[in-house]
Amino acid sequence: MEQRKKLPLGSIFKMMMRPMEMVNGKIDSIPWMFSLLVSGTAFALFFLLTGLDLMKTGQKGILFVLASVIAGVVYGVLVIPLFGAFGWLVMKVFKTDKTLTWTIRSICMSYGSALIYGLVGLVFSIFFSWKVSIAFGLTGVLWAIGPMFYTFRKMSRENMAISLILSTVIGAAVIYSWSFFGSI
Repeated sequence: MEQRKKLPLGSIFKMMMRPMEMVNGKIDSIPWMFSLLVSGTAFALFFLLTGLDLMKTGQKGILFVLASVIAGVVYGVLVIPLFGAFGWLVMKVFKTDKTLTWTIRSICMSYGSALIYGLVGLVFSIFFSWKVSIAFGLTGVLWAIGPMFYTFRKMSRENMAISLILSTVIGAAVIYSWSFFGSI
């Protein structure tokens, strides 16, 4: 009988709650496509919550909400890996031994928190009609800065300053680009 490979769903929670354990050895076991699925779904939910909030306030219609989901998937699958590649290039200055794929996988998995918060936010948005893109969506994205920090800390051989600066710059770029999206 052929054994089916399990999806590492527990790794989403581990990256959120115990990121150092993940970057110290378990990131290598995460399939590349699964990490893209995590960040793509996380941003699809985050942008969906934003679209729903704007629709509830009468600023946008249903087509914007649907476009938000597509934009979120594209953002999570293309832009987040580009931020990971940028981080990898910076870490090459610090002689990291981690590969580009390891870095992108780790950065994408960092957004598992945004996926979890996005799912919870969607429940509150649908069943209680709350506007939740900031309370749940943005909180999940901010939480991702922690695992990202541990990723860069591992890559820089414990250089706290560059890890803090780089994770903050990338986190701020994500938040700024989201605020731009919300104002379209």
